[in-house]
Amino acid sequence: MLYAATPTPRFDAVSLLVARGFWMLPLFLVLAAVTRPKQRWSLGGRDALLFLACGVAFGPGACALAALGASATSAAHFVLLVSLFPPLAGGLAALFLRERLAPVRVVAILVGVVGASTLALSKSTGGATPSGDLLVAAFIAAWALLTVGIRLLNRTYPPLFVVGVFGAVGSLLLALLGIPSGRMGAVLVPLQHFDTRTVLCFDVEIILLLSLVAQLLQGLALRTLNVALVAALTSYGSIFAGLAASFLVLGERLTTGDVVASAFLVTAVALSLLPESLFRRRALAQPSVPPDG
Repeated sequence: MLYAATPTPRFDAVSLLVARGFWMLPLFLVLAAVTRPKQRWSLGGRDALLFLACGVAFGPGACALAALGASATSAAHFVLLVSLFPPLAGGLAALFLRERLAPVRVVAILVGVVGASTLALSKSTGGATPSGDLLVAAFIAAWALLTVGIRLLNRTYPPLFVVGVFGAVGSLLLALLGIPSGRMGAVLVPLQHFDTRTVLCFDVEIILLLSLVAQLLQGLALRTLNVALVAALTSYGSIFAGLAASFLVLGERLTTGDVVASAFLVTAVALSLLPESLFRRRALAQPSVPPDG
């Protein structure tokens, strides 16, 4: 909606990510200051690199790639591709965090890959392009890496402090992109436009809810839940809320190829959400086969 040409064009992808970084920065700095650990602590070289990596994954990674991808593909394709998040995050968690990857999760990864491939090859309404879909896929990869990094840092630091630090680093990196791109003037747009679209879409949705509140909730969730489950729940809500908004607000429609792809992708999310205990009980319930003779 912020990219729309009416009534006047205000944001392109680069100006949006620069403005987002600038206005997120003070919020995350305050959060980090308020939630810093009370006991004495020192930041080791490994943790410093991990905070920096999370900041890069959040700012130039997830936020920038999301803005670029949304400008080059349809909203429907964007939210459907979010379904790649659970299997990818679960696979990375198994690789780096030694979290167990159940067979059903492996199936979810394979089904998700098939769905994403089908979606990328389909001809969609709403301005979807293969390059835009690829940018969204890169955004999902950065988001998954960020999730794993948060889980690692949460083992040592308070979750809200973790969010404040990596959020501030990522926001600063985004805002600094305005210098070489000549887009620093974009940070003034929210001060120059107080119409409903700008206030709701930029100030409320992108800065307050998506940037701050969503990161807070994800950080708290990752304190107690494993990466795969957090990713699956996030993706499940994003797909259905995003598809509904793309139809009702933007007037987009799915083609036959999109519907086929969405069936694969939603199945992948469902498999990521199924409790592993369900399959263990079924395996135990299978009757044993007596030996011959």
